Amino acid sequence: MDAFGHVNNVTYADYLREARLAAAEAEGARPARVLALEIDYRAPLVFRPEPALVETTMNADGVLVQEIADRHEDGGRTVYARGRTTLVPDGAVPLVRPDPSLTGRLPVTVRARDLGSDGYVDEVATLELLQEARVAYADAIGARDEPWVVGRSETTFLRPFGRRSSCAVYAGIGRLGTSSFVILTELVDEAPDGGSEPVVVASGHNVMVGFDPQTQRSRPLTAHERAHLEPHVVAG
Repeated sequence: MDAFGHVNNVTYADYLREARLAAAEAEGARPARVLALEIDYRAPLVFRPEPALVETTMNADGVLVQEIADRHEDGGRTVYARGRTTLVPDGAVPLVRPDPSLTGRLPVTVRARDLGSDGYVDEVATLELLQEARVAYADAIGARDEPWVVGRSETTFLRPFGRRSSCAVYAGIGRLGTSSFVILTELVDEAPDGGSEPVVVASGHNVMVGFDPQTQRSRPLTAHERAHLEPHVVAG
């Protein structure tokens, strides 16, 4: 749960992963590595004893489409989140160098609990590391005085990394709108293979929406927030 009593945005990704692995197991397929994960957060899900349903389908482009939802007796549905998972295609994933315009640097410590059975940090733990860095970055630039929530997240998983990786998250502000802004992040292995050039292992594009806890709705960004965000907007 987050500070507003909603299921935390990373937990949604955990639900989607559990359903994805269950679907692969039911079909007798070997789970594939995730290349990209997009999540649209449609409605808050709060603590309750009843389970939520995760519906999983594969579209014509080979992308896994999932919805976390409730089905109602009248035939209606409440959708809490929509996810699109792209699995690693045939061929090597291109090597990506860090974006020099992302100047906010936040060190990352890979914990034992972040590792999957293969010894690498799994996609949900990667989202957790990016989330922790995102919050620390917003604190560092003074943009956390008013509440906001994640409206959409796009994460690309480029290279596996483990506990011995020397990682840091680099961050900056992307689009700045009336009631939302974008935090751009890159999780960078600063010394891969014992000293070669830094390489991006994961990147994030997160739409942050101003939130009013009283009305449970979006709100315009304040002048104070904009004053702290604008100096960090990435050019271009």
